[in-house]
Amino acid sequence: MQYFWSDLWQTLARTIIWTIVSWMAGLGIGYGLYRYSWINRVSLPIVNFLRHISPFCWLPLIIMISGIGEISVGLVLLLAMLFNAILLSSEIFHSLPRDVREQASLDGAGKRHLFWHIELPLAVSPLIDLFRVLWSVAWTTIIAAEMLGVQSGLGYRLLDFRYLLRYNDMLVYIVVIGGIGIATDYLLLHLKPKTG
Repeated sequence: MQYFWSDLWQTLARTIIWTIVSWMAGLGIGYGLYRYSWINRVSLPIVNFLRHISPFCWLPLIIMISGIGEISVGLVLLLAMLFNAILLSSEIFHSLPRDVREQASLDGAGKRHLFWHIELPLAVSPLIDLFRVLWSVAWTTIIAAEMLGVQSGLGYRLLDFRYLLRYNDMLVYIVVIGGIGIATDYLLLHLKPKTG
């Protein structure tokens, strides 16, 4: 258990970085699909197709392109989250109250003003929910991804414990993984703006 804190930090850092990257990229692309209907019509079937493919299906290609290590782990996480983030972001923006947007446009709001002052504030709560979903996907995927070539992290150490038959240590790590999942979901839930 001497590597516990180092493993925990490495796994958390990878998960945080790639969840934020996926969330922001998904938000940007999803907003583009919402804003431009022709892009939505062309892209949506492709995005929907890709989101149903397990990120681990891409492993041979990822390893061929980037080898094994940090970049490969990041690409696995990105593929696990990005297409869902795009689709759900687009749905979130499409579900915003139409009358509010139309009234703002009639009042002279340009596209940039509409996004920053109308659409984004209205979408804050569901976008936090989207981050919660992406975090849970990343947190479950990272454990398997870390078994694929990095030398640190909770997933790497679990595989090490299995080979060394250190089942008690393995159980501690599994409990920690579940506990952190619950704690982060609770934290994100309480970041949502209060209504009513």
